[in-house]
Amino acid sequence: MDNDELTCMMIETLAAGLSELRGQSVIIREIHREPFFDSSSFSTERLRVLVNDAEWLEVFFKDLNPLHQLDVAQSLRRQPELDRSYRELQMYRNILPQLRLGTPQLYAFRWEPQHGSFWLFLEHVGPERLSLSGDFQLWVEAARWAARFHAAVRELLVTEADFLIHFDQDLYRCCAERLEQNFSKFNVEQQRVVRQALDDYEGILDHLVALPRHLIHGEFFGENVLIRAANLEEPIAVIDWETAAIGPGYVDLVSISAGQWTAEQKQAMWQAYFDEYHAETGLQMSWAEFCQDLGYVALDRALWWLGWWSNEDATHIDRWMQELSRVMTDRFPSG
Repeated sequence: MDNDELTCMMIETLAAGLSELRGQSVIIREIHREPFFDSSSFSTERLRVLVNDAEWLEVFFKDLNPLHQLDVAQSLRRQPELDRSYRELQMYRNILPQLRLGTPQLYAFRWEPQHGSFWLFLEHVGPERLSLSGDFQLWVEAARWAARFHAAVRELLVTEADFLIHFDQDLYRCCAERLEQNFSKFNVEQQRVVRQALDDYEGILDHLVALPRHLIHGEFFGENVLIRAANLEEPIAVIDWETAAIGPGYVDLVSISAGQWTAEQKQAMWQAYFDEYHAETGLQMSWAEFCQDLGYVALDRALWWLGWWSNEDATHIDRWMQELSRVMTDRFPSG
């Protein structure tokens, strides 16, 4: 397919989607395409679209065809499977619109396996990622957002959705098995920490499986949070829902609060989530049990990501070894 034909198909798809969304006929008068270079997996573009005669619309285009993944994604061993792509489409199409939590609006999509067309057209929120923000209050707001998200999905009937990842005994076992397989790739001191962590991990697996489960983002890191600079009341826009899952809500809180925060900063994020979740649900929770469960999930996530990167990426291994050491020091002092 040449570029002109591709553009015509994009106009056709977007016009049909916007017409359905708005309940009236929409005509695309102009479309201006430019590459978006801040993506790490799928090919993306920023579109400026003239709708009817007077409305310019900023659109984010995402090509979900796994065969079109960027080189950096292929280097991270992301397999050319449609599961991630289909999961993201279903989240934007069927789940997120119900929640009204500021996630980008889905304008249109095209899902044609026979033609290799797997497209999303989303509201373009802007380029500012939380990961590059030095405003700690925005990170606290992200923790509050996670609490509102988990509270909002408590009653959603998504537990049987086959497109979602499920945090279960097999997934937790996979985490430990991957590290055992790659154990020889760590140096002597790293092996000592990893071995102690795996021993402790074995003792909490039943507890992890028993934790209350929600619909979760799965990779709720700062790079997957955009800042709506012009919206002070709803500044958080969460993107990249390819890893949406059914699992402990604490996974998202642990993810957003991972890293070299001070103890006071991390507690501020945890407290913000705790208070917001209580305010949204009315459920009474024990702060001590809440912190204990977060510690268990933090151990799981540190081991999971350490195993994920253990094949080759020294920079990320160092990052997650540091996180694992912090978790072991703070929550498992016997290590």
